[in-house]
Amino acid sequence: MARRVAIVVLIILAVIAGLITYAITSTPLSTWVFGLGEGSPDFAEKWRARLQPLADPDAARALYPEVEVLRFAGGEWVIGVSDDSHASAWGGTVVVKDSTGRVRVFFGHVCGPRFLERVSGATSLAAFYGHEEWRFWRMQEYNFR
Repeated sequence: MARRVAIVVLIILAVIAGLITYAITSTPLSTWVFGLGEGSPDFAEKWRARLQPLADPDAARALYPEVEVLRFAGGEWVIGVSDDSHASAWGGTVVVKDSTGRVRVFFGHVCGPRFLERVSGATSLAAFYGHEEWRFWRMQEYNFR
């Protein structure tokens, strides 16, 4: 009987420890503990690997519903995902692939889950990358090693 009680207590303690770890690292509480996220190389690498082989926005949306798509006149487009700085201390990342085939990653302050919506007023790929939102949120391009 004592052994069963000890096992139950250990299980309960493990669950409590897991919940506390989750709350501190994967919720907005983590920003209170660790600060706002300003970029994650792991998130960047994961999404670079996912976006790189995709040929167009339709393929991206079919595989990943969380991907945002912007289309511009003349056939230019950009697809991408972002990780909110307020949701996790490891947020603050924007990963995009454009119609030239280039995948780019930016670290900085991502205020909310859908960063590309903020630059949806851009009318071309050049205007997209030159949009004031990139400067306003202090986004810096990340270079993979």
